[in-house]
Amino acid sequence: MDHDAPSSLMQRGSPHAITGWLAVALAPILIPLGLIAMVLPGKKTVDRTPEDVAGFMSDLLDGSGGVWDWDEFESVPITDPKLDAIRLRAIPFGPPNPNVEGLRALIAEAVALIEKPTGP
Repeated sequence: MDHDAPSSLMQRGSPHAITGWLAVALAPILIPLGLIAMVLPGKKTVDRTPEDVAGFMSDLLDGSGGVWDWDEFESVPITDPKLDAIRLRAIPFGPPNPNVEGLRALIAEAVALIEKPTGP
């Protein structure tokens, strides 16, 4: 490490972080707003399709998912109760040691929920 380097080069925090007196001044305003937002009614689930659900699990198995994809999948409830049940059952099959057979079975279950087009 270069001890002659300016201290600004060694800073690791975000340059946009609110710190010091400004953080103290804004805290009495922002904290109550955050608490109010938590208790207000609103949609607490996300709309996902069977393809989305199968995709999250497939991405985990083939390694194509991003670092936070599985975390998002397991952390956010799904509006459709059938898909949310699959999500809940998939959580223990995920990282750090994915259960390949269990996830494949749940992928097949999600794919089976895909609406088949009705034709003539």
